[in-house]
Amino acid sequence: MGVDRVMSSRILATGDSLSDPEAAMSARRPFPVRTLMVCFTVWLIATEILIFDQIKFDAKAELLEQAARAFPEPRVMVPTERPSNLSSGAKMERL
Repeated sequence: MGVDRVMSSRILATGDSLSDPEAAMSARRPFPVRTLMVCFTVWLIATEILIFDQIKFDAKAELLEQAARAFPEPRVMVPTERPSNLSSGAKMERL
């Protein structure tokens, strides 16, 4: 019962009624500017980290591409006929 009186006296400190909109507005806490600043700072730092990480990734990818271009092209031998994977008893005919 005592808790109810404390809460009601906190809300109605000036003696206003609950139906009065100005009383409800005056009972509200102020906007947490510090919390907003902390959240914005964390977001800004995280965004910068992501941007710099992307820049580092792009630079490393470019270096890797340059290194790959420096090597001579691999020479691959392409067989002209397909190898026979048939069992030893099977016969193969050419068309």
